[in-house]
Amino acid sequence: MQYKFTLLQDCLRAELVGRESVAETQEFIRLATAEVVKHRCPRILVWVRRSRPIFKVEQYRISEHFKQIAANPQVRVALLADTEELRAAHEYIEVLARQQGANVRVFRDEPSALEWLRAGVLQSQEKR
Repeated sequence: MQYKFTLLQDCLRAELVGRESVAETQEFIRLATAEVVKHRCPRILVWVRRSRPIFKVEQYRISEHFKQIAANPQVRVALLADTEELRAAHEYIEVLARQQGANVRVFRDEPSALEWLRAGVLQSQEKR
């Protein structure tokens, strides 16, 4: 498994390549959460490549993270995948996240994902 975190102006780009196991998924989520806290950046672009799809969400304890995300309405998570199978898994994760009130969406390309992430910034600034 390889990962890389990059700050793109007002968004954190979290790239994950070659994830195979539950333990690797949990490690990546823990590290990504630490980066979000470190940079105080509530907009996250998660780009997953060459990895096993996640369909047994509870096995990965992802729903615990959805509750944390939902607790802060400013947090937005955009998911990108490099295969249709991964994208289908992300769509399933999106449905479960939205059921818990988390602001998570799946995208087919990075520009669309970044546009959606940044739209959340404009909306929160307009409310002030």
